[in-house]
Amino acid sequence: MKRLLTFAVLGSLAFAPIGCAKKDKGTDSPDEAAQEDGDPMVELQAIPEKIQAEIDLVLQPITDVDVVVDQLTSIPTRYGMNAADLTAMASAKFDGGTVEFNAEIDGDAKAEIETMLATIEGIGAGLKETPARAKTATANLAELGIKATGIVTKLTASIQAKMANPLLKADKKAELQGELDLVVKFDADIKASIGDAKATVMGVPKLGAEALGKLTAAFAGGASAG
Repeated sequence: MKRLLTFAVLGSLAFAPIGCAKKDKGTDSPDEAAQEDGDPMVELQAIPEKIQAEIDLVLQPITDVDVVVDQLTSIPTRYGMNAADLTAMASAKFDGGTVEFNAEIDGDAKAEIETMLATIEGIGAGLKETPARAKTATANLAELGIKATGIVTKLTASIQAKMANPLLKADKKAELQGELDLVVKFDADIKASIGDAKATVMGVPKLGAEALGKLTAAFAGGASAG
């Protein structure tokens, strides 16, 4: 699926550390702890990736369905095996059962089928967990929004305080204005991204039902083809 937003890479810009970046109270994330003494701009830049990670986790079992459906169709043709046997194995794995390979399935075919079955097992568990995952993602997205707002407020206040210096040279003031404009843009982009992410999460139950229907149809089609 398409990423919600594409953010500009800012690593090539020279940012002077602005203020003291202290760890947010109550945060448990190891990467946040590692950035305790880092640049708040770096923390702000990391938030879009974290937003996307929340969405990817919720959507993973749904996006995996398309891969599996393709494999259920192509594996019998590519390896000359019975389609009904493959879908029976897949259906059993989806329901949490065990699968035994007959002696004729080996090599590349067995390796690919084992990978597919592991994916199907993950889809089965993931679809069941979708409501809980969506709830967790919604809460995490809200926390990321609060975190971003806090960083933006801190950066803005720090930059504006520096710009208020009456002895500041024009070129330095222009540089600081550029940084401030960038913070404002990033703030707007993150807010838009979180809004899109929340809308995606709200649509997950429907997407999950559609994915389940697609997989069920693939199981039935393979069984009838055998």
